[in-house]
Amino acid sequence: MIFHAMGMNYRHEKEFDINRPDGSGDDLLLFFKTEARVFLEEGEVVAPPRSVLLYKVGTPQHYSAAGDLYVNHFLHMECRGEEDFLKSAGISVNRVIPLADDSEAEELLRMIGREEMSNSPHKERYMDMLIKMLILKISDFSGKDKSQPLPSVHGAALDGLRAELYSNAGSFGSVAELAEKVNLSPSHFQQLYRERFGVSCYEDLLSARIKAAEYYLKNTSFTVKEIAALCGYENDVCFMRLFKRRTGLTPRGYREK
Repeated sequence: MIFHAMGMNYRHEKEFDINRPDGSGDDLLLFFKTEARVFLEEGEVVAPPRSVLLYKVGTPQHYSAAGDLYVNHFLHMECRGEEDFLKSAGISVNRVIPLADDSEAEELLRMIGREEMSNSPHKERYMDMLIKMLILKISDFSGKDKSQPLPSVHGAALDGLRAELYSNAGSFGSVAELAEKVNLSPSHFQQLYRERFGVSCYEDLLSARIKAAEYYLKNTSFTVKEIAALCGYENDVCFMRLFKRRTGLTPRGYREK
């Protein structure tokens, strides 16, 4: 995947219209942030906000504003020899794809933009991986049911918090601390968390602590008491009781196994 150019939040008035009969000379990935009109082989299609379209190289490109304001992101690239990857990713080309959530895809776009400004000797490899991740994220969220109750305004914050929780479970002592991290009341936070991940935040906190404990037991020589503290437990007896209830083994037994 070879990067050519990109832009985010490009704004145009209602007269905006792009018509390239021979395409742009490369592959073009469009993110529609406002409603747009797209002219494809089968005719005119309305692209809703939070949808994407991947034009393959050589394909005519014709799209325009559908209202008084048009906003999009775009990524020009070359999918050199990556037809098998696109097929395995399950992303359709030359077709409007609505997304249930585009926050993670947008964050990857920002990462691509930052990497383009870097002087890393591995920049081309990073860009290849980031663009592939972007396409996979689009595939992930194109298959989700948009009717599910998902407050997108909090989606990215919750995703980031959960990643942080599983990376450093011992830094969170309670559900209230998790809720405070994203500026929500504990009750509202717990409701949104379960809706998004299908599990209670308290259950996730316990699971993250156990995963961290398993890692330390397998890969370090820390004592059980030290591991209990690293996982957020002041009382190592309480930690040992919970660990055995969750895994069927004591921490010492787990380490020996």
